[in-house]
Amino acid sequence: MTVADEEVRRTLLAAIYGCSTNQWLARLITSMQIPVSKKKTMKECYLCGEILVKKKNRSKDHVPPDCIFPSEKPWNLITVPCCVNCNEKYRLLDEKMRNFFAILADKNSAEVGDIARRVVLRSSKLSREFHSHVRPHPSLVDSADNPRHLFFFDEKELNPWLVRVVKGLFYHKNGFRLSNEAVFKVGKLPELKPPSSETFPMEEGLELRPYFAYGVLQNIERPNTDFWVLVFYDHLVFTVDVEVPNCVHNSKDSKGGEAG
Repeated sequence: MTVADEEVRRTLLAAIYGCSTNQWLARLITSMQIPVSKKKTMKECYLCGEILVKKKNRSKDHVPPDCIFPSEKPWNLITVPCCVNCNEKYRLLDEKMRNFFAILADKNSAEVGDIARRVVLRSSKLSREFHSHVRPHPSLVDSADNPRHLFFFDEKELNPWLVRVVKGLFYHKNGFRLSNEAVFKVGKLPELKPPSSETFPMEEGLELRPYFAYGVLQNIERPNTDFWVLVFYDHLVFTVDVEVPNCVHNSKDSKGGEAG
């Protein structure tokens, strides 16, 4: 990570926390500026790029997944065009991430947390799986000098799931897909305890709070790179760097790749 990259992170996190910074002339932006797939008149799946045909393979995907919201869902949930295969691919993982996020967020997830706890507690398999992710930290200790137990996500599940959310938000904002050449780097910020999203002074990304909020910042020294922050239940904070090298674009028949 370069010094410039670190300053980008500080700028965006400062915006979330309502602080000011004079180290960067970066700002939260309403559309990403990195190279993207060429806009097409026909709708395509935001994940794999397959051309969508009504009554054949066309579907819609919620970004983030609608299961992270309570039963009375916000009226303005975000949907993007998706093929049936990609939509079905993430269904079980959506529920798993919902359960993990909502339980970890405790009271912040309210009704969704109650649902997640019931689902996990009623299944011995799900309970064992949840507890298998809780392990003592190698260096952190509590006040009694005992190792602190933390929740460790399976990055092979978490990273593609978060990348998918960013791909969907990008499509929602721009109307076309990210380039297949995009490289993603996922980060977790468990040490950050964000204030209520009601206090975020961000220009966008707040329409689904407190269940979900997001921001995106462009690195002005690396115009092919953007930095996303995703906040779930005003508690869990993740970051996703997106970089597209050499200003490349998708070909007409290219397929989107998995998270890198």
